[in-house]
Amino acid sequence: MALAARDWLAGTELGDRFVDVRMLSAGSRCTIYTGREQATNRMVAIKIPEESAPWLSEVLDHEAAVLAAIGSHPNVVTYFQRYELEDGRPALVMEYCRSSLDDALRGDARLPLQEVTSIGIKLAGALETVHRAGVLHCDIRPRNVLLTEFGEPVLAGFDEALSIEDGTEHPPMHVTTAHTAPELLEGLPISAATDVYGLASTMYELVTGRAAFRAYLGESPAEVIVRVLSGTVAPIVSSEVPIEVSDLITWGMSSDPTQRPPSAAWFAEELGRIERREGWPRTRMVTR
Repeated sequence: MALAARDWLAGTELGDRFVDVRMLSAGSRCTIYTGREQATNRMVAIKIPEESAPWLSEVLDHEAAVLAAIGSHPNVVTYFQRYELEDGRPALVMEYCRSSLDDALRGDARLPLQEVTSIGIKLAGALETVHRAGVLHCDIRPRNVLLTEFGEPVLAGFDEALSIEDGTEHPPMHVTTAHTAPELLEGLPISAATDVYGLASTMYELVTGRAAFRAYLGESPAEVIVRVLSGTVAPIVSSEVPIEVSDLITWGMSSDPTQRPPSAAWFAEELGRIERREGWPRTRMVTR
């Protein structure tokens, strides 16, 4: 869909419910708009599929069901409602967030270690809650961690979420990134440890400014996948990063899921020990 068509859509079909509508981001499958909801006067994000294909509507309906089941966790993006456009496509209305961790990493920027550790604990609490609801996120990466107007990290991007019950049988993931766990690439059984990998990989990039398995100039996607499957994660070597932090993150990115921390709560507990050793304020892991 061309940009002009997206602008036309925003000015017509969304205009009955929202004012000050503008396009926030456009992906291969969905476009996200932001606007002020007339009924409540709150700023919201509106997620709409690019086309009216039934399978794509099912993806968004599944995402809405997952978010509704999780409820109001402070570190999961808040879902408000779903309604249909004139052509039958679903529109998901969610909490508006000012930016993402991906924005914070522009230009190989990095975040302070204390902040990264706190973010990791908060996201681990969100993941533990998601897992207890019977769901695996399967797409943890900086782009899918949004920042609220209060600076709190919230997990979003549940397009690829799978039921834990279906985790033993699934095709290789539709979306592959530098943070995709090896078992997702191969279509092998997945578990809570799969999301632990994504969280550890995200923290690696937050600490170093670069993903552990970033693509180098001239490198093909297939070559990147081969490196991911090899499981060779370079340790984080920095005078500002304690070896315990490097060891925990690389442990979370083990190629064999049975060799990773078995749960998000376990991973958060290890991060809490690091906070305690460093004398930092303790971050509370919130979970149902």
